Amino acid sequence: MTRESEISDREELDKHIMSQQESADTHTARQDQHRLHVGILGAGWFGRAAHLANLVRMDDVNVLAASSRSEESRQAACAMAGDGLSTFSDWRQVLEMDAIDAVVIALTNDQHHAACLAAFAAGKHVLCEKPLGLTVRECDEIIAAAESAGKIIQVGHEMRFQRLYEQTREMVCRDEIGDVRLAYCREYRGPMRPGWRSSASATGGMLVEKNCHHFDMFHWLLDARPLKVTAFGGRDVLLDRELLDNAQVLVEHEGGRRAVLEICLFAPFGGDTEIGLVGSRGRIDTLNQAQRLTHHRFDLPERTEVQVSDFAGAAEFIDAAGHINRGMFPELRHFVECCRGERSPLVGGAEGRLSVAVSLAAQFAIARGETILMDDVLSGAVTG
Repeated sequence: MTRESEISDREELDKHIMSQQESADTHTARQDQHRLHVGILGAGWFGRAAHLANLVRMDDVNVLAASSRSEESRQAACAMAGDGLSTFSDWRQVLEMDAIDAVVIALTNDQHHAACLAAFAAGKHVLCEKPLGLTVRECDEIIAAAESAGKIIQVGHEMRFQRLYEQTREMVCRDEIGDVRLAYCREYRGPMRPGWRSSASATGGMLVEKNCHHFDMFHWLLDARPLKVTAFGGRDVLLDRELLDNAQVLVEHEGGRRAVLEICLFAPFGGDTEIGLVGSRGRIDTLNQAQRLTHHRFDLPERTEVQVSDFAGAAEFIDAAGHINRGMFPELRHFVECCRGERSPLVGGAEGRLSVAVSLAAQFAIARGETILMDDVLSGAVTG
């Protein structure tokens, strides 16, 4: 082979390699265009374990940035998402990134309102952890900002995305227990995590922080608007905390349907979250951690018991009570599809607002020792 032909062959090979690289770069760029670019506002324990850990498992999502006031949390986020993750101490800096399409807000509850308004002003879609706001007015302002920006607001009520409760609702819709008259939730567990989750001003109160999930479930499963709330509760054992440590709440819904919540935060062992429904022809009882659903028919003596497992590929995490939290991966998948215009949020601003309002009504009822009308809470006539 002559030197001239050797140079010519090398040049052709270089051109081929460059052509392949350009093709690969173009393919990567096209892939990147179809990815949803996400930022995490609040990459603390929950932001990482619940949201970041699941988002990085999705091929069509690119987590570009995360914020936390803690250097340790920022380093942990980078370890989870890779060195390409931009991290900031101030969540506002995440919103300044034009490439970000959507944000997950996992800040302390008292920052949800400001972060949502800033995110919509920056043109981002928002998945806001529950509660949507600390007052009905905050919720109203967030909903108005989302509508004005033409962006998605989804609220982090992941229990609706757990297969156990999806199946429960499907059975109700198929009329398998008849006319549903009663709903209940009973949770005996250990205390909330120390820190801001034990602060009244940061959380909005124990029922707002802990049980807005369950009030949302009542509304979803009964498919009836809450009308009035009676409640009793106290701070009887955990005297080093600012929040209630137990409560019993009765919510009357449209059509005479009723729901009862029983919560205790000083019973750390032996409990599960029990949620159930009683209809005119049958009953459904569920255990959250056991992922078990029991169906009782009233015309037959036997019962049907089934195991209802969630998506196996999700990143599960353990909460302060030692419980495995589920539903996060399908909730986040739903958010991604909503951002792409493929569906509407299952839990939007209106649903988030209502769960906050019922939680506040229960706290007002305990403080005042009287029944609270939901119309008064929703209109702002009762505010504390």
